[in-house]
Amino acid sequence: MGNHASCYTEPSMGRTTLLLLLTCLVAWAGPAGAVDEVTHSSSLPPAVTAYVEATLAEARGEYRRAMELYEEALAADPSSAEIRIALASLQVSLGLAERALEVLEPVPEERLDWYGKRAMGLALAQVSASDPLMLPRAEKVLRGALAERSTDPNLVLAFAQVLDREGKLEEAERQVSLLRVNRGNNPQLIIYHADLLRRLGRREEAAALYRRCGEGGPSATVCRRELVDLLAEMGRPAEAADALSSWLDPGDLDLMLEAANLYLDGGRAEKALAMVRRALAVDAESPRARRMEAMVLVSMGRYDEAAARLKDLLRRNRRDPVVALSLAWVQARAGRFDEARETIDDVWKELRRQPGSADAVRCALTAARVELLAGRPRAARHWVEEVPEPQKGGSELVRILAETYRRTGEWEEGVGAMLRLQPSLEGRARDDARAFEAEFRLRRGEDRAVALLKPLLESPDLETVRLAVNVLQTVERWNDVVRATGEALERFPEDPGLLFARAAALERLGRDDESVETFQHLLRVDPDNADAANYLGYMWADAGTNLEEALRLIGRAVELRPHSGAFLDSLGWVHYRMGRLDEAEHWLRRALQAGETGGTVLAHLGEVLAARGDTEGARRYLERALDVGCEDPDHVRELLDGLKDAP
Repeated sequence: MGNHASCYTEPSMGRTTLLLLLTCLVAWAGPAGAVDEVTHSSSLPPAVTAYVEATLAEARGEYRRAMELYEEALAADPSSAEIRIALASLQVSLGLAERALEVLEPVPEERLDWYGKRAMGLALAQVSASDPLMLPRAEKVLRGALAERSTDPNLVLAFAQVLDREGKLEEAERQVSLLRVNRGNNPQLIIYHADLLRRLGRREEAAALYRRCGEGGPSATVCRRELVDLLAEMGRPAEAADALSSWLDPGDLDLMLEAANLYLDGGRAEKALAMVRRALAVDAESPRARRMEAMVLVSMGRYDEAAARLKDLLRRNRRDPVVALSLAWVQARAGRFDEARETIDDVWKELRRQPGSADAVRCALTAARVELLAGRPRAARHWVEEVPEPQKGGSELVRILAETYRRTGEWEEGVGAMLRLQPSLEGRARDDARAFEAEFRLRRGEDRAVALLKPLLESPDLETVRLAVNVLQTVERWNDVVRATGEALERFPEDPGLLFARAAALERLGRDDESVETFQHLLRVDPDNADAANYLGYMWADAGTNLEEALRLIGRAVELRPHSGAFLDSLGWVHYRMGRLDEAEHWLRRALQAGETGGTVLAHLGEVLAARGDTEGARRYLERALDVGCEDPDHVRELLDGLKDAP
């Protein structure tokens, strides 16, 4: 063989030797196709010949042929670790992880070089996706391979995914973060990194990644969708709607209605109405768009317009129970309860023969909500009992039923009802029932019932944590709220809902400086949080301090939610504190017109009228405030005493 004799090696070669052999053969063969002649005419062992041909076929992308040749080589030399590693590496790259493990299994661990460990680690990572029992072994092998060579991106990603499946999210996120140093623009990697950050509670960082990925490229649509969902999950639906509106197709009716619904959830009724009307411009006959328009009009207090829209839809399809039930709710919101009941009865006549159907469940729960609105909790309870399978009613059923016991103050009966429900519920609905059980026990004075909330407060699901915190707020256990939100914010940092609950609890405890600091932090995180702006502004207005800033904050809250009676009341009150009696009376009367009829707004208006010298009007509103209950009844009585001698 002349000058090429030095390329010959004996069987049982190492991987490096085999690669050297291949290089020598290619150099010796010269023109394309000559290698085949060399391998068939030379005195190379059969295993080597098949191995070389397999390697060349793999390089040409002929993977099926390469697999056959590697298997032929392995049959000729079953003891060769090098051939097994080459075959397994190809199988892993083709997604045949279980076959790769079978090929590698006979090789002692000490005979696995880095390529062997790599193939073994990647195969185990793939198999562990469906077999969690393989996760510890996968982690061990991958750690070993990465200890020798940490720059292989496939190994790093596989290692991160294994750690993720094991619940080791922080270490998984660190691995992906390192991987992105040199591959920061890989959209799939960005999405995975954002998902890890989201599950770690680092949602602001996740949102920033989704925004970056959503700017363009093949994965932009996925990232935009995830951003919208994340912002809604973070309690920022109006911001989610803004994001959705910025990229939705002008003809996409579904996305327009989704954006409208998000605006409505975020208290941005005007924007919701504008978006619905954009949808109606696309399809003027869409029943969904017309129903949504009616719901937005209801939120704005425009009940007659909403009812007109729904009646028009019913004229087109009198058998549509969803439209009829929406009309019943509008009628109830307008205070026309007899009309609402008549509408519901007409629907129920058609549905009562199929009580477990989705429409029948919807009808029963709508009727229950109407009766709650009418102040008839026991009638509402009767309707809830019409749902034969509580799980079909889900969380809505649980919450309506719990509210009936809240209204009647029947705490022991409420505990029993929640206990009876739990075995027939699952998921969020069962968590709701447990939370209300804890609330009712606490209302009975069972302090140990706080322990029932512990699993909910420790849940990895943010909504479940919020549910438990809400129970503590409802029963006014402010110290427990501060403790629970402090712990939860370690897992869900900067969550607006948790920050708001914490700030409000601190204010109730008289820790005003800490409350103000928390509210200000919340407003930096979520500048359009109308509830936070109103709460902080009202705190300052009530204390008579920082009135200009209070006016700015409350004004912003009213701008965001112009139909909120509570916000209009705050706006009137800050004007009163600033000595602007005309503006104060104007906004307080606007609050009443918006449906805010609680004792606080009545007391505020009475005090403003007293300051303006309207003794009769002041006395009327102050007395009504005492009748319905207000924040500071002693102060109201003092005002009334001061009016006794007034003309």
